Amino acid sequence: MQSEMAKHTLQEMYLRRGFPKKPYVLALLTFHMIGMEPGLSYLREIKKDSICLRMTAEDSLLNHLQPGELIKAAGSDHWIPLGRLSEAIMEEIDVIFLPVLSFSLVNDILTHNEQRPFVRLILEALLKGKKVVALKTGADPYEPFWKLKGMDKGTALFKRKLYQQLIQLKSMGIDLITENEEVDFMAKGNSKSVITEEAVRLVHQRNLSELEIQRGSIITPLARDLAKELNILLKFF
Repeated sequence: MQSEMAKHTLQEMYLRRGFPKKPYVLALLTFHMIGMEPGLSYLREIKKDSICLRMTAEDSLLNHLQPGELIKAAGSDHWIPLGRLSEAIMEEIDVIFLPVLSFSLVNDILTHNEQRPFVRLILEALLKGKKVVALKTGADPYEPFWKLKGMDKGTALFKRKLYQQLIQLKSMGIDLITENEEVDFMAKGNSKSVITEEAVRLVHQRNLSELEIQRGSIITPLARDLAKELNILLKFF
C-alpha cells in the first residue's frame, strides 16, 4: 500500500511539473439531499484545458453513487482516492473547489470540525492562504434550483439563517459563486474586492440588515448611498 501511495504521489508531482502554468485544482465532492446536479454540471463545463483538475469524494457519496457513475456524471476520470491525498499532493494544490455545499458540510466548516477529512483540508488550505471556491447553490435557499426541487417553502426566518451561514463562509475567506459565474481558479493575489450597489440590493432583498465586508475592500459611492438609503449596515471584519 505504501509503495502504491508513493507511486501515486510521484505521478501527481510529475503531472504538476508538466503543467507549470496551470492552476492545480482539487474538487471535493460530497452528497446533498437536494441533489448534486448543479455541482456536477458545473464540473462538466469547466475549461479543463486551462487548469489541472483532480477530484476526490467522501465515502458517504460513494454510498449513493458507484465510482463509474460518479466519473460519468462529473465528466472526468482524474480522481484521487481520499485516503491517498498525501501531504506532498496537498502542497501542490493551488485551489480547492467545492461544487456541492451540503448542510452538513457548511455546518462542519463553520464549527471547524477537523475530524471530518474534507473540513480539515479546507481549513488547512484557508490557513495556508490557498484559494477555496464554492458553488453556493446547495446552501442558498434563494437559488432557483431549490424551487425546481419543490423545497422553497421554508419560513423566511429559516431562509435568512441559511443565508447568514453563507455570509459566515465568505468571512472565513471562501469565495462563493453562482452557476452562471465563471470561476477564477488563479491563486490568491493582492487584488481587492469591489462592493457595488448590486451587493447591497441583494442583501436588502434577502431581508438582512447588514453586509459583512472584508477589510481592504473597495466600496463604490453608489453602494454607500444605497446602504444608507436602505438602512443596511456595512460591517467590516
